[in-house]
Amino acid sequence: MINTTNDGKPLLIQTGRGFSVLYRNKYLYSRYNPQAVITAQIASLQIPDSTLVLCLSPVLGYGLKELMEKLPASSHILALECDQLLMRFSLDHCDLSSCAHQRFSYIRTDSVAEVLKKIETLPLFPFKKCLVLSCSGGVQANQNFYDEVRLYADEIISRFWKNRITLMHLGRNYTHNTFRNLLSLAKSLMSWPTKSPETAPAVSYAWRAPSKKSNFRLLTGDERIRKPLLVVGAGPSLDTARNFIIKNRKSFFLLAVDAAAAALLPDIRPDAIVLVESQYWIDAAFIGLQKYGIPIFADLTASPRALRACGGNVSFFCTAYARLRYLDRLYQTLRPLILPPLGSVGLTAIQLALTLTSPHLPVLHTGLDFAWQSGLTHAAGSSPVKKLFAEICRTQSPYQLNNAAGMQRISGKQGRSYWTTPVLSSYAELYRHTFSGNKRVIDIGTEGCFLNGQYADVAEAERILTDADRQFSSDTDRAQLTTRSAKEDAKEAQRKATSKALCSYLAGEAEALTMLNDHLQGKRSISEDTMEQLLAERDYLYSHFPDAARGYSLDLGFLKRAGIELRYLLKILG
Repeated sequence: MINTTNDGKPLLIQTGRGFSVLYRNKYLYSRYNPQAVITAQIASLQIPDSTLVLCLSPVLGYGLKELMEKLPASSHILALECDQLLMRFSLDHCDLSSCAHQRFSYIRTDSVAEVLKKIETLPLFPFKKCLVLSCSGGVQANQNFYDEVRLYADEIISRFWKNRITLMHLGRNYTHNTFRNLLSLAKSLMSWPTKSPETAPAVSYAWRAPSKKSNFRLLTGDERIRKPLLVVGAGPSLDTARNFIIKNRKSFFLLAVDAAAAALLPDIRPDAIVLVESQYWIDAAFIGLQKYGIPIFADLTASPRALRACGGNVSFFCTAYARLRYLDRLYQTLRPLILPPLGSVGLTAIQLALTLTSPHLPVLHTGLDFAWQSGLTHAAGSSPVKKLFAEICRTQSPYQLNNAAGMQRISGKQGRSYWTTPVLSSYAELYRHTFSGNKRVIDIGTEGCFLNGQYADVAEAERILTDADRQFSSDTDRAQLTTRSAKEDAKEAQRKATSKALCSYLAGEAEALTMLNDHLQGKRSISEDTMEQLLAERDYLYSHFPDAARGYSLDLGFLKRAGIELRYLLKILG
């Protein structure tokens, strides 16, 4: 048996063709030709442009010099070690002078999250591909960790480009909607009444009564809904929950996603609606809702037409839909409530509910099915179902979606068979990853995907609501509602500060865009450094360009396209 004589530390072993390493009774390289395997692997390696090369457990650094010589200028080598002893040994015995380059990094960590964070901060990120090299036997000692790194490195690159494609399609719309909504918010804040209406006992903000003209405000995260909350999606399970909702209507705050509001009305009136969609097709979900004046929690990128169609007061929150400098500046200016980008309005509604409710209160949900049986894909009365029946004719089945490409069968709740799509199943997986360990989130839906979360039937849900109401009755939160005057004064001060900051921000953007436009049209001249700074801070002008993954360009064609965008935005701001 091989034994180490250095208290379990790595040992340098001389062989006939170089050095090997003995560690924990195992050789990390061949005892006969230590460099043969890794050098042959690198010799046959083809490295495309914009590639991240992960070198796992390099130890003595064999092959790194050869790898660096054939590395494209747009690619980066990230050497990774998990074991602390091996990392110290490597730094003592590995000659990295040939790798002293900006396109080479060497880190030691046993956290996958730290590796991913490092990848995202590399100067050449985003990459188009990830290649992985096992550089020594040290990989086998921590195989699970390195396998996870390999999996998630591919995932983070794939996710970036998926998001990039989404940004190319919708980024321009996001920007235009954001500035239109900011203008509506600024006008509303400037004309805000000195005193707001009395607050309903269950909610700490005054947004319940409908009005002829919608008011806009900004959520900051300090607001609280002081009763249990029920999030309602537009899935088929909503139909089976109607009796429960009607029976227990006074026991919870009812938060509906955009398409679910019409399915509830007229007999069930939601307390608020969540809207995140930026595209025109969501407008159909709000046809006929204006007379109800239901308050809306809306993403700042949401469709302004849909907000007008609903007719209720609007509370804006933000989602960081991309890593953009203009969003960083905007968020630093306004200090809004920022939610993670989850893609699905239902998931966003749950996240919003968790943020707005007191920490001890449950968040129930139904209608978030992410699947359906062979019948309707949505709850009866929702806009997709209305559209379906409006387009029915004698030669066209209303259930064509069940035979569409990409459909798949799954086994869902109660062992039933359901249809789903790759997008919907990805939302279900995201739910499991985000909320399955949260005991406050309780699924009372009876259909759809099995979400691996907290489940409750009707009887259990009613008991949960009763316990929450009893706790609320004895909670100090109720006593805090008596301090209305102080809260009103604080709200008024906050409104004035937000209004001033927002008006200053919009005026600054208009001035900067005018300066850029005049320079591009030859009406005035600014230095190249000033122009680059103005462009860098206003990446909303080009973030959706296919060639802007790494930022702006001073190419004439790029600047002409940016000029078209900024003139359109000047019309909006005008």
